Amino acid sequence: MSVRDEGKTRFQNGMRVTREHLEHLQDMWIAAAMQLRATVGVGRVSYGLKVEVLLPDKVKVGAGLAFDRQARPIALEQDSELALDFGAGSALFLVLGYQLRSEALLNGEPTLLYNDVKLEARAAAPPYQDDVVVFCELRRQQSGVEAIQKGEWYLPPLDHGHSGTFILDAAQRWRYDGHPLGFAGPRFDSGFVAVAPASQARLVHGLQSTNLLVQIQARLPDGSITTRGLGQDFWYELVGDQEVRLVRSAAAGDMELRAMIWLFGETGAAPVLPMADAGSDLAVEFGESFTLDAGNSRAFEGRHLTRFIWTQFS
Repeated sequence: MSVRDEGKTRFQNGMRVTREHLEHLQDMWIAAAMQLRATVGVGRVSYGLKVEVLLPDKVKVGAGLAFDRQARPIALEQDSELALDFGAGSALFLVLGYQLRSEALLNGEPTLLYNDVKLEARAAAPPYQDDVVVFCELRRQQSGVEAIQKGEWYLPPLDHGHSGTFILDAAQRWRYDGHPLGFAGPRFDSGFVAVAPASQARLVHGLQSTNLLVQIQARLPDGSITTRGLGQDFWYELVGDQEVRLVRSAAAGDMELRAMIWLFGETGAAPVLPMADAGSDLAVEFGESFTLDAGNSRAFEGRHLTRFIWTQFS
């Protein structure tokens, strides 16, 4: 099979290689890279740049990669701290910009050129006339500074899951998982629950309805997720209008099951409130220490509990 006919530098034995040949070779590689980046998408963040507020006047920006509107790479190689000055305003926008760095001069001309990056906080809201890439909005409030990172500023990977959230990929890079699809997310998502062979798990979905659409997934020990075996190796049953029962057959092997539930014909229904479960009753002598465990509390509609608040009644 012959090499396809495409623009390239054609070297010949005995040929004197000049600057023109080498620059043409570089230009061809750069053009190919720019075309690929333009195909994937430009003016967005590829991964990383997660923002952590350290102080009201300082944030930490995680390492990451973006491509500006000219398809130039902007790589923040390591975590960086950035000082903030809100002035009289209440919002700042964090941006990455491309800049060219040069080293090793010969006859006053640089011979080594590097893609470099500038990290800035801007008071003016986007869009901007230059080619910087926006990746975070900071809002100053009475309770502190809030960092907002929108999915529209990011490029999801090809294997994204349309969850509308930020996740860590296999390489532990912080990435956007893609915009949600055109239908609402599940009103209940159990996450993956370990269910042993020939056993079952009863889960409270709290939707107070039997008019439900249920999807069951299985996760195998190798990490693969499948619906193969549904109705034979595993299945589900609705128990009243509050619970779903996940059932395993006696087939050997570890397996985790996940139930996602939608309401049929739902139109503007109110969100399902979390269900509190403070754990088993305790009888404790005065002055003795004890531990409260609310680990069985659940949130619905794909949400997750992030904290518990305990109230003492006299």
